[in-house]
Amino acid sequence: MVEGLVPFPGSPYRLPCCVEAPAPYADRARYALRMLLLPLGIDPVWVGRDDLAAPGLYYGPDPDAVPPTQLRVPLRPEAPAYFDARTPLARPADWIEVDGERWPLLFGTAAEPDWIASAFFWLSGWQEHVVRERDASGRFPHAASLQARLGTTTRPVVDAYRLRLAVDLAARGVPIRPRTWHGAGWAFCPTHDVDALRKWRPGILYREVVQHALLNRRREAVAVRARRLARGLADWLTPGDPYRTALVRLMEETRQRGGTATFFLKTAARGAYDVPYREGPFLRRCLRDFRRHGFEVGLHPSYFACDHPAYVAEERARLAGWIGEEPVSVRSHYLRFAPVTARLYEAAGFRIDSTLGFAEHEGFRHGTCLPFQVFDVEANRPLDLWEMPLVLMEGTLFNRRFLTSEEARRVTDELLATCRRFGGVAVMLWHNAIWDDLDHPGWGQHFTETLDEAVRQGAALLSLRAALESWLGESLGR
Repeated sequence: MVEGLVPFPGSPYRLPCCVEAPAPYADRARYALRMLLLPLGIDPVWVGRDDLAAPGLYYGPDPDAVPPTQLRVPLRPEAPAYFDARTPLARPADWIEVDGERWPLLFGTAAEPDWIASAFFWLSGWQEHVVRERDASGRFPHAASLQARLGTTTRPVVDAYRLRLAVDLAARGVPIRPRTWHGAGWAFCPTHDVDALRKWRPGILYREVVQHALLNRRREAVAVRARRLARGLADWLTPGDPYRTALVRLMEETRQRGGTATFFLKTAARGAYDVPYREGPFLRRCLRDFRRHGFEVGLHPSYFACDHPAYVAEERARLAGWIGEEPVSVRSHYLRFAPVTARLYEAAGFRIDSTLGFAEHEGFRHGTCLPFQVFDVEANRPLDLWEMPLVLMEGTLFNRRFLTSEEARRVTDELLATCRRFGGVAVMLWHNAIWDDLDHPGWGQHFTETLDEAVRQGAALLSLRAALESWLGESLGR
């Protein structure tokens, strides 16, 4: 945090803002400006040029028409034209220095930066609507992103823009009141996708014994599978499935450090990518413990639900029956997110999504470590759905990037430090398989060490709902 930008209590400061831009870009600009100002404790008040009292902010093509006491952000014609054309952005317009580092500026110049158009590109996920590449699960791949080409995936570009904007506003007498997380300067949100409640199911045993061990003719493979079979049978015959014991331990490890977390549960299986489970005695006990200790339960929709409104509604209703209240948070299975997904989640009644991270790389898919309203590009409006951006998934580090335990620890600590620096929220994901050392050696240690590092750096350890409600200063119940 830049020196002088110290959080203090108080209601949001109302800043007169004038946006002079052609439709439909004007709505995009107002959204981006509000998302830039909100974390600073500032609410924009939309006024015309003649009503722009000092201090205020002007964004338009004629900055010389307002006095220099106002913060003037020039709008160049290429910004609205770019968004109207809906073409991929090949490279930044310029590079700027913020807080001693170089950052890509997408519109304007270093001398006359257009923070607002640049921020809208990232926050709206614009590139995902104009770049056609998708992976086998229909996801926007990291390799096709502008971040990958620029090498900025682990750097929250929007938050750097906001930092520079805050300095310029403070120089004009605007009070900067960064929002806090239960009084802390930043937050850490452990989250857990419960893809399966039990490891040793009949199908898994068949795969391990018949398909891999008995039918595989390579001696080396048979020996490896034999060892796995022996270990698997031992686990199977021992009370306590590793996935179930991990589910309980995830809660206890966070509780011991004074925090809470969010567990995403599945209520339907509709294909080969979903593992069915039901609300049996074990899960009911877990749900009682979650409620008693303040943990949140959200929905982990089935694989095909991301573009199927009836599936989303049905699965949410079933989860509400399990937990006795309407769930607020959702995260797509396999991180699948189609253009219509956010609209379906809003319509179903969700207020928080935490899907928007890359499956193949840790970092900031929408350029920020702070909450933001999801923008519906097709409807050209912000949704009543807040994104708590996912910055890291354990499988990305170990199964996609093939990092060693030491490398994963270093990468994770750097992300925590970045979120702390910008007063953001580090949302990270571990599944309830992490203490299965047969398949995931060292993953459990990575989780506990990350918890300890977040505590050491002074984060508030919170569920997604508790974190966002504290940061917004309002309840998310409907």
